[in-house]
Amino acid sequence: MTMLFLLSIAMLLLYPFQPCQGSPCQDSPTFQEEYRGNYVPTVIKTKFGLQVVAPDTPYVAAAGQDTLYFIDTRFDAETAKHMKEQIERANIPNPDEYIAIDEIYATAEVKNYVTGETTFVFDPTYARLLFAKGINRHNPELQLPEYEPDGDSLVTYDLENTHEAD
Repeated sequence: MTMLFLLSIAMLLLYPFQPCQGSPCQDSPTFQEEYRGNYVPTVIKTKFGLQVVAPDTPYVAAAGQDTLYFIDTRFDAETAKHMKEQIERANIPNPDEYIAIDEIYATAEVKNYVTGETTFVFDPTYARLLFAKGINRHNPELQLPEYEPDGDSLVTYDLENTHEAD
């Protein structure tokens, strides 16, 4: 029974952002094309510098200061929204918070610097996926697969030459 559980977790980690009916997926991912190509994202100034803002859709997440992550549109909107929240909480810093990673249990949460209060708990599957490299470094026995998004999922912008929002 334990082996079956571990195998199912491994499959989730190997194909985390793919809406597979079987495994692996046969079809190529599809993206909201209106936010690719000539799209000019909103850019804001933050305490950490310029930051790209994801458009108001569950299928595009801010994945860094200058990067948008495109979620496969074959996912239903609720699943995509959940994925977007996990990606953005992992990649967009908040000056009052930090990410606390438990390398033993392979879990993560966002905590307030001042109060120590937990403000967000990552879904355990996403914690193992998003923070695998750091968890593996501190707990190599886990040997979590380290996910690298394919080139089609990420779009990086030149923020210095992108119009800033006021």
